[in-house]
Amino acid sequence: MSSGNFVNEFKKASHAVGINEFHVEFCPKYRYKCMKRPHIRDEVTGFILQAAHENGILVKKIAVLDDHVHLDICIPFNMSVSKSEMLLKGRSAYLIFRRFPNFRLRYPRGHFWAPGKFSRSMSGVTAEVVGHYIENQQFDKLKQTIEMAHEEVKQMELTEFL
Repeated sequence: MSSGNFVNEFKKASHAVGINEFHVEFCPKYRYKCMKRPHIRDEVTGFILQAAHENGILVKKIAVLDDHVHLDICIPFNMSVSKSEMLLKGRSAYLIFRRFPNFRLRYPRGHFWAPGKFSRSMSGVTAEVVGHYIENQQFDKLKQTIEMAHEEVKQMELTEFL
């Protein structure tokens, strides 16, 4: 690996070097299709990007769909995935409610995002596959790649040789 690639791929922090990249997904409460309209989708995208920027989270790719959001993010080494999702969801919900006060009628308790979330380290799947999935929503291809990664891990287990 050349030093040029090292700088581009790995992040450096105090006493840490590496890649802290995750594919995350979350959706609005009750999975309402509240982001169907392009202007709402664009604003929600902007609010998530703003929340990420304010918290030192790098968004490599984002896809805001009618009823859920996919992100390819790099988070600081001192931040957990749960904390990053909490920050993204909390700040973006605040901004969404300020911009669209009528959303309070649908979400009267002030919780725009559902409490659940999905996250996956990018270690078992290449960034290109996840990026392609986020851009094109090709779940079958991602599932196939994940299954291939599981098979590779099984082949490398020592218990297979005992």
